[in-house]
Amino acid sequence: MRVFNGSHLTLPASSQQVALHAHQKNAVWRIVQSDNTLLAHVVGAGKTYTMVAAGIELKRLGLATKPMFVVPNHMLAQFSSELLTLYPTANILVAGKDDFEASRRARLFSRIATGTWDAVIVTHSSFEKIPVSLNTRRDFIARQIDEIETAIREERADRGTRLVKELERVKKRLSAKLEGLSAEQKKDNTLTFEELGIDRLFIDEAHKFKNLFYVTKMTRVAGLPQTASERAFDLFLKVQHIQERNKGAGVVFATGTPISNTMAEMFTMQRYLQMNTLRRNSLQHFDSWAGTFGEAVTSMELSPDGSGYRLQSRFARFVNVPELMQQYRQVADVQTAEMLKLPVPKLDQGRPITVSAPSTPELKRFVDQLVKRTEKIKSGRVDPRDDNMLKITTEGRKAALDMRLVLPHVRDNPDSKTNYAVEKIHQIWLDSASTKGAQLVFCDLSTPQPGSRWFSVYDDVRAKLIARDIPANEIAFMQDATDDASKASLFHSVREGKVRVLLGSTAKMGEGTNVQKRLVALHHLDAPWRPADIEQREGRIIRQGNQNEYVKIFRYVTEGSFDAYMWQTLETKCRFIAQVMTGDATVRRAEDVDSAALTYAEVKAIASGNPLVIEKATIDAEVMRLTRLKRQHAESLYQMRSPVMRHARWLEFSFSPATRRCAVCFECSVGMYPSSAVGSAKSRSRFAERE
Repeated sequence: MRVFNGSHLTLPASSQQVALHAHQKNAVWRIVQSDNTLLAHVVGAGKTYTMVAAGIELKRLGLATKPMFVVPNHMLAQFSSELLTLYPTANILVAGKDDFEASRRARLFSRIATGTWDAVIVTHSSFEKIPVSLNTRRDFIARQIDEIETAIREERADRGTRLVKELERVKKRLSAKLEGLSAEQKKDNTLTFEELGIDRLFIDEAHKFKNLFYVTKMTRVAGLPQTASERAFDLFLKVQHIQERNKGAGVVFATGTPISNTMAEMFTMQRYLQMNTLRRNSLQHFDSWAGTFGEAVTSMELSPDGSGYRLQSRFARFVNVPELMQQYRQVADVQTAEMLKLPVPKLDQGRPITVSAPSTPELKRFVDQLVKRTEKIKSGRVDPRDDNMLKITTEGRKAALDMRLVLPHVRDNPDSKTNYAVEKIHQIWLDSASTKGAQLVFCDLSTPQPGSRWFSVYDDVRAKLIARDIPANEIAFMQDATDDASKASLFHSVREGKVRVLLGSTAKMGEGTNVQKRLVALHHLDAPWRPADIEQREGRIIRQGNQNEYVKIFRYVTEGSFDAYMWQTLETKCRFIAQVMTGDATVRRAEDVDSAALTYAEVKAIASGNPLVIEKATIDAEVMRLTRLKRQHAESLYQMRSPVMRHARWLEFSFSPATRRCAVCFECSVGMYPSSAVGSAKSRSRFAERE
């Protein structure tokens, strides 16, 4: 695998006050030298400076004329500020939300097209409003329908009646809806993307574009994304245009979580950045790719209601991993925390601390009701519009957080996990008073409801903290910061120790929340759906610039609740993701084991409330780890011994009396010589004659 060394880069015109790390310069050189690049750097590794330096360097070298940077909506001001910090004299165009209003859009597009910009910066939502030509969209839709018709013909030949019906439905939806994916209603008659002169595209937080449409016959296998977003479709068309303009090159993706939810997202990243490679290997269709690199695994899983186990087929195992890694790492510049060894704080106790709260009779009765509702749904006795598994799962998760979210009349339970969290937050607030230590509290299943009769975990936690003598002005909700100015002011207050407890959701307080300076603790009141959300949450505190040597992360679970299922889901999803990010290509199969998943397994076991289950989970994890190490060791020994034995046999054959007597005829030597040592039969005969 090629290694890129950018230590020679001087980056003319960049500020002398900013010194890039070695991994950042290496990544810049990789972008300059490669066609397309995926900056899969851990959260907090400085991807912004890397992209900016690469874009300006490409412009300086004449390899780009007008690069465009596409950033999350809330990151526009921060990204622009950091660009000018690194390149104070850069000529940039920053297009905000107001610039994309219908009355001003034509003028903005004219400025982009006619200006000689070093960088054009837009947000994700604004980027979608830049139209792609109608012909481009029609061609793409026609190709997708052709692929489905081919799949239908193949299934009819194999008499696959069920799959034919499902593919026919997909084709019908394509004909009716795929035109709508291009967001026609959001675009007006102005210059198209192709006419703006953009020749390089940098996409920050690229995992937000993972729901890219694809055709598959694997419709009943869990673990595969089944949704298609118009945002991803729009980006895919623009990426294809940039690559056609640059002979397959010109696109850079940046994300700390390139695989955020399912393993199949690796295929999506390859479609964006390696479509030519996929076509050369006949892997551009998902089923071909999955048949080469994946297997559907059937195993027992805890049911969502926590009442028992079920058999589930899931796309959760990869085969031919070295070949997949070799292909993927041609574009992916992977940098994990272990690789970089960045100056970040260490975790107290070496891992997140799990706090388990006991179940209650009300919770048990509620879960039993959910089980009964599930049975009705399975039997078809309920209209999906009235009740469905998504609704049951959401209510089960809320009940695990606080029963009052689903049954407002229930009394406050002093042993609930929210009350346990209040105790921890208050104690840490007292212990860190001398340094004005700050804390983040993440909660996705509730929102602030000031003045409302509906129960809110946010308002409840805030009221209880104030009752424990924490000043109200030191507690803030991220949801109250509604614009860039108020967010900047709030972040400043947290960094200065004026706000010491900040509550928010992953969406509001995840990526872009740089308040790490005084953070001493982080609290997960609930478990999100995606491992990427855990990465983004914990990346707020385990980050460069935190002045504390040790920090604490708490994960709160309720026994006998949906918490066990949620942490199991995270465990399932994180296994292969961790292996991809570490670049482990010594194993041919990515099995259902990974050391990074052990903490999730521990949380799942603790949530069950059975100490024996906890002990069993620990022992099972250790056995799995040792078994995997043994298998890898045996395979490595075989790979090392095989060429040694082959050469030994060749030497023994070459110098034996029998070999000299028969003059080493070619027929005798076939299979005995290593490939590097097998010469012509005449040369071996001359050797024997000399003997």
